[in-house]
Amino acid sequence: MSRVLLTLTCGVADAEAIASGLRDGLHVPVHQRAETVLGRDFDDAGTVERVAGALARIAITLDIPADQVPQALGIATAARRRLPFRWHSVAILDAGRIA
Repeated sequence: MSRVLLTLTCGVADAEAIASGLRDGLHVPVHQRAETVLGRDFDDAGTVERVAGALARIAITLDIPADQVPQALGIATAARRRLPFRWHSVAILDAGRIA
C-alpha cells in the first residue's frame, strides 16, 4: 500500500479543530507548523492579512496510506472552521528512523 504525506494549510484559528479531528479520526501523529505566506493569492485572506500582504497559516502534515486521503479531507471539511483550507499530497518513496 502506498503512503503519502498529506499537507493541509489553514488559518491559525482553525488549526486546532482540524488537527484534533485528524488525530482522533485517523489515529496517526499530526504535525503542525506556523507559516507566513507571502504572495498574490489572497482569496483566503482576512482583511488584516490583505492589508499586511501576508497570510498567517498553519501547515498540518500527516503520513497516511494513500487510500485514506478522502477520509482525511472529509474530517478536515467537517471540522469547525472559519476559513477555507488548501491541501496537497506527495508520495513517500522512502522513510525510516535512524537511531
